[in-house]
Amino acid sequence: MINDITTIDYQVKDYRFKLGDKIKLIREQKGYSQKQLAELMDINRTTISKIENGKFSITIDYLVRFSIFLDYEFKVIEKEKLIYGNIY
Repeated sequence: MINDITTIDYQVKDYRFKLGDKIKLIREQKGYSQKQLAELMDINRTTISKIENGKFSITIDYLVRFSIFLDYEFKVIEKEKLIYGNIY
């Protein structure tokens, strides 16, 4: 069981960096520069840069925009918690 806030903070940052790396990889595979994608998404290029570098906590709104404009389905993983034989 994770209850150490430092461990949780580390995991949050790790996921943020992994998601940023994935967005960058897909953007590059689709042939977009940060500037081109920013114009399509109607957001600042610096926002894309910060997201790709893990320096910005991405919102669900941005994640949906990336999904639409990059034609890629991002999956949010749900963890199920097992308590006394029941899943909650």
